[in-house]
Amino acid sequence: MTLTQRIQELLQNLCVDFPERESCLRLGFLAAVNNEPFYLYGRTGSGKNLLTSRLISAFKDARVLQVGSRQHDFPAKVSDFDLIIFQNFNPIDDSTKENVRNSLRYNNNATVILSSDIRPENAMGRAEIADEITLTISMPDSLSPEALCSLLQNQGKLQNFHTPEELAISNEEKLAWKEEIKKVELSEDTLALVGKIAELCSQNGIYVPISKWLALTNMAKAIAFFNGRNKTTFADTLFLGGPIWGRSTSNNIVMESFNGIVKTVMLKDLANLAENAYDAEGLYRRVKSMMHSSNNLYETKEFNGEPCICYRVTVAGEPAPLYVPLRYIETDEDFNPFNELRQIEKHVRCNYHGTSSCTISIDAAVKGIGLRNNMSRNGNAPTKFEDFATLPTYILRENDPEVAKQKKLQLEEFRKEAQSQMEQQAKILRTLRDIYQANKVYRTDLFCDIPLFDKIQGELRSLFDMVNGIATKLKETQELYK
Repeated sequence: MTLTQRIQELLQNLCVDFPERESCLRLGFLAAVNNEPFYLYGRTGSGKNLLTSRLISAFKDARVLQVGSRQHDFPAKVSDFDLIIFQNFNPIDDSTKENVRNSLRYNNNATVILSSDIRPENAMGRAEIADEITLTISMPDSLSPEALCSLLQNQGKLQNFHTPEELAISNEEKLAWKEEIKKVELSEDTLALVGKIAELCSQNGIYVPISKWLALTNMAKAIAFFNGRNKTTFADTLFLGGPIWGRSTSNNIVMESFNGIVKTVMLKDLANLAENAYDAEGLYRRVKSMMHSSNNLYETKEFNGEPCICYRVTVAGEPAPLYVPLRYIETDEDFNPFNELRQIEKHVRCNYHGTSSCTISIDAAVKGIGLRNNMSRNGNAPTKFEDFATLPTYILRENDPEVAKQKKLQLEEFRKEAQSQMEQQAKILRTLRDIYQANKVYRTDLFCDIPLFDKIQGELRSLFDMVNGIATKLKETQELYK
């Protein structure tokens, strides 16, 4: 039996008849193997005591110190223990605080567990130990009906639970593993991911001491080690995206940003892919418009960096110039023109309907007050456009040979652009496919947070579909040239 198989069987055994708390138990086991102190938070009856008893059973002949809320006698030498568990932890007196601090400071190779129904930020803040606790494990408040029925049917098994001798971990093994875990290398992706989380914490006023970063990365190394790897992967860091950070606000900040951070690290060679997706639809429209429009030369004015047709309308007695980009002429596309402030005028909508005459519609909310009135900028009501005018465009010359020449050159540039983008999007598709396929093997890893893993993989699939849609539109653009 390999080490991975043994740990897998051990975790499966520990999780038997402990429904909907498996991820909490796995994380607790991982912390215990690494001798990392953790705060076990949950309401009364949520299964905290059951979790700690399962952890105790995972280790052979474990020397356990269990400290109750009313226990005043405390051993002078805590280094004699392997597990130190403070049950119903409540730092209401100096004695309790001192006992916890001594346990954290002089525990040697023991794992310190604080189990409580007091919110982590409150309990650890009052005890002044927040910086010394590696992570928080939060137990679910309730059970689903199915899990509850399963639990009720197996009450006897809970009381008679034991870990098979061949699976339980000896102290010698744990010490030997710790030395092997130290040899596991942190990959560039792991370091980049941790760095970005650290940057996020810094930006949001979340203080994480260096000792905690060292402890968390050691846990990532341990995950890689138990999965038979000598180097970490992104999957070994998924636990960082859970509610382990103590304060609820800190948890929310990290959890909301975690998927984006993982994608940024994974797609480092495809920077800002989603934000800067190529506008294949726009290229298709421009090519189609050029191929089906006339070669007329229109009277234009350079505005906002492109040739525009200028119209002047009067709304509520107020004259207002509008600037319509030449690229929209003779198309069937709805668009907003520019105003004299060089901004997109959202209260006006235009459409040429395939001709050289522009149909102008005005937001009904501003017809009586004018486009420049401040009140017209503050409304949140849905925009309702009403027809206002249809204005012609002045043609300087029909079928102008210079326009035909420029359009031919422009169409050739667009053809090359479509070809270049097709090659680039194909490369992106291959990269996304390779990342997705490479990640699939981690889904069956020990300690893998499957819901979070599936969510990240799902977002990769969505990106693939988006890029594939761009490639499809580019192919349609190329077919226009045939």
